[in-house]
Amino acid sequence: MWPPTVQIDLPGTLLNRAHVKALDEARNLVILLLGRYVQALEVPQRRQAYEAYYAARPPEDESEERALIADFAFADADVTDPPSL
Repeated sequence: MWPPTVQIDLPGTLLNRAHVKALDEARNLVILLLGRYVQALEVPQRRQAYEAYYAARPPEDESEERALIADFAFADADVTDPPSL
């Protein structure tokens, strides 16, 4: 079974502005743009999923996570804080 396909007609002026000379370059440009578009659509969905997960978890899980974060705070500080010279 073939995956679904999409046919897109691009105006020549758009391809000229993007400095696209070959069909493969145009295909790669479209794939890149569509990929970025899909990722932008996924961000709000992912945010809602995280919010729902964190809102529904039991208090024991939250306290366990806070304890783990506290245990690794020194390592996070070493990585994120620039060394003083």
